[in-house]
Amino acid sequence: MKVKLSPTQKTIVEATEGAHLVLASAGSGKTRVLTERIRCLLENRKAHYKVLGLTFTNKAAEEMKGRLADIIDLAESAYIGTIHSFCQMILESHGQAIGYRRPPVIMEREGDRLSLLEDVLRNNPVLLQHFQTMPEERQKRRYLYDLLSFISSRKRTMPGAENPEEEDRFGDEAEMVFREYNERLASQGTIDFDDILLLAYRILTERPQVGRLYSRTYKYICVDEAQDLNEAQYALIHVLATDNGNVLMVGDPNQAIYGFNGSDRRFMLESFPRDFKVETYEMRENYRSTKAVIRAANTLFPDSMDAARAPLEGICEAWALENEEAEAIWIANKIRGLLGERNHPEIDGDITLHRMAVLARNRYVFQPLEKILQDSELPFYLKRAGSSGDMESDIGRVFDLGLRILVNPLDRLHRGQIGQILGIITRKGDPDDGLGQLRRMNRQIPQERRTDFAILLEAWSLVNENVNRFPQALSKIRDHAVAAAEKADDGARAEYALIVQDMAYLHDCWQKYAHDHPMDNRSLAHFRNRMAIGLASPIEKQNGLALATVHAAKGLEFDIVFLMGMVEGTFPDYRAVRQRGKALEEEKNEAFVAMTRAKRFLFITWPKAKFMPWDQATRTGQRMSRYLKSLPTDTFEVGLEQLRVAEDCSR
Repeated sequence: MKVKLSPTQKTIVEATEGAHLVLASAGSGKTRVLTERIRCLLENRKAHYKVLGLTFTNKAAEEMKGRLADIIDLAESAYIGTIHSFCQMILESHGQAIGYRRPPVIMEREGDRLSLLEDVLRNNPVLLQHFQTMPEERQKRRYLYDLLSFISSRKRTMPGAENPEEEDRFGDEAEMVFREYNERLASQGTIDFDDILLLAYRILTERPQVGRLYSRTYKYICVDEAQDLNEAQYALIHVLATDNGNVLMVGDPNQAIYGFNGSDRRFMLESFPRDFKVETYEMRENYRSTKAVIRAANTLFPDSMDAARAPLEGICEAWALENEEAEAIWIANKIRGLLGERNHPEIDGDITLHRMAVLARNRYVFQPLEKILQDSELPFYLKRAGSSGDMESDIGRVFDLGLRILVNPLDRLHRGQIGQILGIITRKGDPDDGLGQLRRMNRQIPQERRTDFAILLEAWSLVNENVNRFPQALSKIRDHAVAAAEKADDGARAEYALIVQDMAYLHDCWQKYAHDHPMDNRSLAHFRNRMAIGLASPIEKQNGLALATVHAAKGLEFDIVFLMGMVEGTFPDYRAVRQRGKALEEEKNEAFVAMTRAKRFLFITWPKAKFMPWDQATRTGQRMSRYLKSLPTDTFEVGLEQLRVAEDCSR
């Protein structure tokens, strides 16, 4: 398939040998460059090798695969996926090299890791004493989250590196918590999400023959969103590329917004040029957005994008509304007005809800708008940054937890969670017989739950016998729920409806997994781990207007974008204002990302006064976000000077 490339894009695509860094501004065609470079490498190869295309989201990987779908045997000649999924593949293939007889089970849910961490504290007298001195549950919860963040930070930093700031923060207990948390994971035959990269790195470095195998196989590496690399991810790429040095990194420093996950653009901007002989290119043309949108975003990072090639003028407007309710009403009215337009000269086709999005820094900003949209009967959905596999019903939760026991009979944590839901005491059972453990629970089940649990046992038995009977197991639970709902009262009927919904979700996950893996290569453990890293998650069913935080909207684009709640303390977030430094830099990057999601029209709004969480009686005057003060003056509904006078009067 012939794709039109600009002269700069063509140069990058054809520069196959060596290390290359592409600084690609928003809308400059970075995905096109990545996919066409992979196409060029595969169509012109003269030796047997594979191409490694690394992304940060499964959605981005699927988009790249879609653009290369016409290449015969693409899956045989290239691996395109997230860094975590690639590392999981290494672990599944070579985990025995570092002592894993079978691939470890991934504990992906944050709630599970918090429970495990709390268990560590309560079973260590030194840690427990400190934990119990905290007077409020909220304080204890915050402490657990901080410790979990510390553990993740340690795992995203390569072995031997020090993080004195974090260690000083927790004192002597830091190393003790880290060690005992990992021991608790190992005793249950599990790893957490951050371990996937570390274990893959260990395999590649501690077993040089395995490292050489992957280096020879993947002669060329292409990295998407390279500004989001953390230390562990960069170290892994460095190991893979050391022999060949054929690495392309594409990224935009102005879109680095994941510092809370250990990401740092310095790995792209400093480490990569230091470790490789890098040739650098810039792609500043924005082929996506209109001139008005580009001018607005360029006020944050001057000259970051070239608007000369933008064929359309577009719209960018900034509106100050009296309060958060008035802001929500204005947005809803504007949406209704736009929906009435047909064949707008700057938008191809009819304007529909799915071509629009409302963005905000945090989810709570949407609350007034959600109510207005519901009252107006305008369909909308909340776009999430990642898909959640959590079940909504008790029976759905117990079934899912039971699957984890079948995969890993050592799993004490999830066995205990089954007990909490069912109101029974679960005891340690045969470490090699997960189904036997589940059957023994049946003796303690309360009378009112026995019929439900009997169906679950039948379903687990089917899956345990043959994983390919998974759809049959789901149908058994679903049919039971439908039949029970007909005889139940309204409250119970709602619960059975949730069961049907949960089984439908698991069925969609199975369908995606079964599509990607031949029948003989399936296992329950493999399926569960694919779910954990998002590779079995069904595509979100989206209907109506998208409401999304900036993190959830990254990588997406819409013809019309509303950016709401643009006041100091909300965007930028008050915590970043307090921390300053890197945190505040990332807030500015987030504002840039938000603006550049718009292809044609950008409407920016903020309330001049709003209720605060601690005071629902009196609205407090707000100051317009600092990120709007350099916008072109004709962008504002009223003169900028009038707005500043109004702000001064409200303080």
